[in-house]
Amino acid sequence: MALKLLINSLFKGGAEKQAAALSRRLTHDAFILLEREINFNPKSPRIEFLSDHTARTSAVLKTLSIPVYAKRLAGLTAKNDVVLSFMERANLVNILAASGTGRRAVISERICPSLEFSGLRGLLMKPLIKRLYPLADLVIANSKGVKKDLEINFGLRPEKVKVIYNGCETQSITKLAAEPLDYAWAEVFKNPVLITSGRLAAAKGHRHLLRIFSLVKKNRPGLKLVILGEGGLKTDLLKLAEDLTLNIFDAEKHPLPTGQRDVYFPGFVTNPYKFIARAAIFIFPSLWEGLPNALIETLACGTPVISADCPGGPREILAPDTAFDSGTTTPEYAPYGLLMPLLSGLKNPASAPPEAMEEIWAAAISTMLENPATLEKYAGTGLKRAEDFELSKTAGLWRELLDAQTGPD
Repeated sequence: MALKLLINSLFKGGAEKQAAALSRRLTHDAFILLEREINFNPKSPRIEFLSDHTARTSAVLKTLSIPVYAKRLAGLTAKNDVVLSFMERANLVNILAASGTGRRAVISERICPSLEFSGLRGLLMKPLIKRLYPLADLVIANSKGVKKDLEINFGLRPEKVKVIYNGCETQSITKLAAEPLDYAWAEVFKNPVLITSGRLAAAKGHRHLLRIFSLVKKNRPGLKLVILGEGGLKTDLLKLAEDLTLNIFDAEKHPLPTGQRDVYFPGFVTNPYKFIARAAIFIFPSLWEGLPNALIETLACGTPVISADCPGGPREILAPDTAFDSGTTTPEYAPYGLLMPLLSGLKNPASAPPEAMEEIWAAAISTMLENPATLEKYAGTGLKRAEDFELSKTAGLWRELLDAQTGPD
């Protein structure tokens, strides 16, 4: 029996990073990609591509191409293979290609599909997930929240869905976090910095973050905000920051930052950890998640965390001994970080008055900035918690489940 790995691409994302990391820990004979995009280099005997699609290809076109991908995948696999797939399109391709062949299809779900997909993509993807996911031989969710979403909204049997949390290469992160910033960025970080990291998309709550930052900054004029990442919402965020009269650094327009800016958009950086490790607080205002790698990696950097208590993971990371779906309505000083009530997700303009919850977030951030003892406590407990997600531990759980499908690794 042979294990093959399958994913949409290896292009700038948390699931992609996890899959590349696991390729270094799981014995397999091929890594197969639907698209020709690689930013995270896997360790694999060979890499195969099922199309010439890229990140710039229409998402709808790529969804409609699922049957074509599946036919090509079937030609690369044998009956005694096991294919482990990551991300929704790859999961659907895996299941379709295995249908009627006797081949084992193991899929990994990294998000809450009921929340992630809307509009035309939602009309396409949700029925496909509900119809095909139950046909997989095994489903591995990366959080209890994702498992619940699959069971309640897509009809999967509880015994078919197992949970393995995302792994974190803590030693590598510690080494990268210690790398120096170049001179221009070092000047920025002489000021207190709030930082966040992730795809620039509506689900990440960046519009709220800009509005909250503008409130905190009124009493802290030297405070800076760094937003690491790329995405389709960038133009919208730049406009909102401008309307909030915040001074903006955009790496696409300026070669080097200066300490005179308020909000910084560096884009995708190869080593985010050296930025995160030097920030005062990591702010995570997501509306929903799967299990956020960014939070786990921030803990490994020793940076205190303030996170929305959103569906899909933050509570499982920061308050693991509580019910994963309990939710909070007030700031909750959890064992490993501050959990905050969920934000509304409304697309308010700069001229709209602050929402009550935005004011609560601003007050909580200000309070933490004023309490060095709290910051020091969360820096220490966060480092300890990150050890629970060490990739060498989580990879062992993957091997146990896959051994039942393929035989010992």
